[in-house]
Amino acid sequence: MNNYELEELIANAPTDEKGRPVIADDVFMSHLKYLPNGIVSDAGKISNSKGYLTFGKKGDKQTLENCRKGGQATAEMWERRRTFREAIEALLDTEVEAGVTYREAIVKALCDKALEGSVHAFEVIRDTVGEKPSENLNVDIMTDADRLLMQKISARLNIDVSM
Repeated sequence: MNNYELEELIANAPTDEKGRPVIADDVFMSHLKYLPNGIVSDAGKISNSKGYLTFGKKGDKQTLENCRKGGQATAEMWERRRTFREAIEALLDTEVEAGVTYREAIVKALCDKALEGSVHAFEVIRDTVGEKPSENLNVDIMTDADRLLMQKISARLNIDVSM
């Protein structure tokens, strides 16, 4: 349905008790982004021309009940949903064998690889324990002209700058 047909549908639509045009719910939902403010669906949803719906008036009992239900559903969804990190943490702490967790088994396998001569395994272990060598580059980007300018500025401001 193009914009012209949508405008014609709205113009010929029946109105509710407040004089707002009422259109079929399927048309309403499929064209929500393009509807002007105040168009009502058969289900009672109201458009606000930004692609959002408003459900009744602020403070209305039904509106408050719907908001409460939505909040509860969102809270339940977040309880069920786990991040990958949480799932991995939970699995790493479970036992593979008697007294040995996945975390310990992985560390042992990594150490065994390093003992076999794997440089990458050694680097992972070294970096994990915090002994990664730092890469400090000392690059002098000041030219002689920059140093001369700094001396002139410091002389003007009576500041002692030794370079």
